[in-house]
Amino acid sequence: MVRGMDFFKTYSRSSKDMTLEEHRELHVPAGKFLRHAIFGMNDGLVSVLALTAGLTGAYLSKNIVLIAGVTEMIAGAISMSLGTYISTKSQIEFYKREVKREKEDMERLPNLEKSHVREIYKDKGFSGVQLDKVVNKLTSNKSIWLDVLVNEELGLSSSKMENAFTAGTVMFFAFIFGSLIPLSSFFLLPLDIALKFAIFSSLGILFLAGAAKTHFTGRNWVKSGAEMVLIGALATTVAYYAGHLLSGIVSYLV
Repeated sequence: MVRGMDFFKTYSRSSKDMTLEEHRELHVPAGKFLRHAIFGMNDGLVSVLALTAGLTGAYLSKNIVLIAGVTEMIAGAISMSLGTYISTKSQIEFYKREVKREKEDMERLPNLEKSHVREIYKDKGFSGVQLDKVVNKLTSNKSIWLDVLVNEELGLSSSKMENAFTAGTVMFFAFIFGSLIPLSSFFLLPLDIALKFAIFSSLGILFLAGAAKTHFTGRNWVKSGAEMVLIGALATTVAYYAGHLLSGIVSYLV
């Protein structure tokens, strides 16, 4: 409870009064898994909306549309979450391996690794005595030295590493949430109007999601929302007429 009150006080304070650490605590956790939440929700919504549109366009029954939609929701959520978990875990393993290699190189080839630090800060504009002081200061502490090599030389950062389980979980529930938006219409409404309502509600949610993410990305909210709507509308239109066309072809052949 105390932590909750502390967070509220921190959030309500002026940005001028915030320390760097407090600023990071507010912004990093929210933005870190944003791409998984947006991607999962968008993928779940668009894929299920396109599937139900295609099946409706093929003049299939409501039961078939629902069964296929729910199956896609479950299978897609599992597939996307596992894929996110594995890829994130692989990224973490790669990071740890590179850190280990740099540690070993610092022990075996300290002069070479020190020269790498020198080149990094030389490229940043340091030279002469100033460069010597910077290099000697940084390499006098092995932890800082390692951090410079990993961040500056390899372009890797521990702050960018995500928790694999959390990333996978966020993806799973985001996909489920997105899928339920178009599916709910088919559960609650007759087939002849369910698709229309599903399209209307889904495109509305896509616009809101695109506009909301600009809080983190800084983009124009109208353009961001319209971009997501365009993607959803395109996928739905293509799927609907593809289903309609395939239904006619199959009926003709059979």
